[in-house]
Formats: sequence, structure tokens, C-alpha cells
Amino acid sequence: MYRIIAPILILIMFWEDSFSHNNDKIVRMTAIHDFPVLSREGMASNRKPYAPFHTEEDLNALAGDDLNFTFHMAAAEGVFPGKPGKYNIRVNTLTERDGECVYNVYVNDVRVGLFQQNPPTNEFSAPAMLQWTGVEIPAQARIRVESNNWSNLLRHEDNFYEYARGRWTSVDFIPEEKVNQITDMDPDMGIFEKIETLGPAEFPAEARYEKVEKAYYLSASGLNEAKGTDRFGFLNKLVDEDFALETLLIPVSFNDNQAFEAGLMIRQSNIPGAPYLACFRKGNGAVALQYREAQEQVPKEIVFKITDAEMIQLEKKGQIFYVSAARFGEEYERHSIELSALAGKLRAGFFVCSNRSGQRELVRFSRVRYFEDIGKRMNH
Repeated sequence: MYRIIAPILILIMFWEDSFSHNNDKIVRMTAIHDFPVLSREGMASNRKPYAPFHTEEDLNALAGDDLNFTFHMAAAEGVFPGKPGKYNIRVNTLTERDGECVYNVYVNDVRVGLFQQNPPTNEFSAPAMLQWTGVEIPAQARIRVESNNWSNLLRHEDNFYEYARGRWTSVDFIPEEKVNQITDMDPDMGIFEKIETLGPAEFPAEARYEKVEKAYYLSASGLNEAKGTDRFGFLNKLVDEDFALETLLIPVSFNDNQAFEAGLMIRQSNIPGAPYLACFRKGNGAVALQYREAQEQVPKEIVFKITDAEMIQLEKKGQIFYVSAARFGEEYERHSIELSALAGKLRAGFFVCSNRSGQRELVRFSRVRYFEDIGKRMNH
């Protein structure tokens, strides 16, 4: 099947782009340059013959043949260029609306763990990371990446369903001591002014605005505690007028963390414990409006009926705040609240909190719309 797709810059990685032969640095193998073998004989793990991968130059990705080999696995193989050692392996994939493809990595024909699956999404070619930990890799090991063509049977085209192609762009080999390090950050903050780590945190918050994608990537650790000690990353700007902020939120994380929180926030100040209002989703799909009316007060929370929201809105109109959440393309669930504590000059933007010790989360914020002029704000 032939599709016309607009060029998109693949996930702008926050890690070193070049190969390294030092065991203390991340080693990357790119799909279209370092995996010369794009077909494999025999039967795959799903008991179907292997299908070939092909190159999609505009996405810098390898993809399966969804027209002739529906539900088949494809395989690509290359030679590991790094030093032997124990690594965490991360496959950088591209999600698709048509299906949630599965992936795995083999080292010298030995599977590194259970197959992992891309998350559901309504956004074409959104980046997603799948990771396997503690893998021993010998020198010159043969690295094989497999993925399948898959359909969620939700999208029709003529007399059949659309199939996802199992796209992926690269494989990163991360020495275990570097798993929680992010380097080479771009200081460009887009419409925002600064990235801050609020409260004590194990790892500093870091952010990047990717101009071609028009998307923000925010990584942070931290634990939120009930009695006012805020610990999270906050990409924000000063606001002193009514405004509206909207985004599509996609977790692009290192871990399967059901406790993380990410969303929109407005605060009286960036002092930990300050009054605030936030609309966010958790790793388990729950969506909430949370607010603190006075310094160090225990936050209050309103839980949405909707789950797994991707679109989140926050609007200030005087001392009344409107928050809304929806799955992409569906109707918003809306709540409003009056907070006199949030007045004057405020800080507003995106936040991410891990809520799990020893981990950091990475979240992509795209389709961002921000209006300060109330006459141009989004209709409610």
C-alpha cells in the first residue's frame, strides 16, 4: 500500500548521536545505515515466514510491507560497534494510528526478553521508546531487530483495514551507569522562558523544543508528597493576563511507570509549596484537576471521568480557571474552579513528575496552542 506522508523529523534524541567505542558512552545503531541485512529466511516467532523491511528515507526509518505481508514479522540485522559489556537496549520506534506493533531485539540469535508493544495513539509517527535492561553484549555481536505489521481493525480504507508497518529509527545501547543521564540538551525553550527543577530531585529537569516537529520534550524525576513539598520538572513562562494553553501529551518514557504525572500547571510562584492549579494525566491513564489554595496546604483533587486523555487545556479568565481533557478527536470533559489565591503575575507551563524513586520520565508535548489575548482565546 502506498501512502503519501509529510516529512517529519524523527525523535530528537537527547543523547549522543555518534557511535562510541567507549563503554561509558551510549552506542547508537541507526536503522537505515547500520542494519544492512533487511530480510531473513525461515519462520518468525509467530510461525509465519519473515517479511522484508524497506527503507523510508523521509522518516529515517525501516518499515514492513503491510500490503503483502499482513501480520508478518520483519527482521533487520547489523553488527554491534561498541565494546562488550552490560547494556540497557532501547529501540526508538514510531507509533501509528492503524495498529500497535510489537518489537524485539536479538543478540547473536538470542532474544533479549519479552516482546514489547507500541502504545495506542491518534498521532502518526509519534516517537516511542521500548527498553530491555541488563543485556550482556559480546564484541562484534550480531544485533537483530524484529517488528510486525499489525492492524487494530479501527481504520478502514476501501474494502480492507489499514495496517501499521512496525516502523523504527534506531537502537541505543546504554551502559547501565548512564541510564538516568541526559546530555546535549538544546537551550531553546520555544514560547517558554526556563526549565526548573522544583524541590529536591534526584535528577535535574531538562527540556528541549524541536522546531521542525513543533514539539517540546520534557524530562524530570521527583516525588510529589501530600503535604506541599513539590518535586518535579516545570517548563514555564511568566503570565500576568488571561490566557489559554493547550497541548497533545504523549509519554515517551524510559520505564513502564504507572505512577508518573504530566500535564499543564499554573502557579503563584515557583517556590515549593506555593498555590497552584494543574490538569494532568497519570501513567495509569487517570486524569485529574489538582489545586492548592494556600502555601503548604494539602492539595485538593477532582478526578475526571475520562481516562487516557491526550489533549489537555488550561484557561485563565480572571480568577476562574477552566481545565479540559479529551482523547484525541473526541469531546472534551470540562471543569472550572475559582481560585483567588492565583492572582497577579503567575508562572504557567508544562510539568512532569516521576513519583517513583530512582527514575525519570520523558514526555512529548505537541500541537501546542497558547493565547494571551482573550479575544483570540479558544472557544469554550
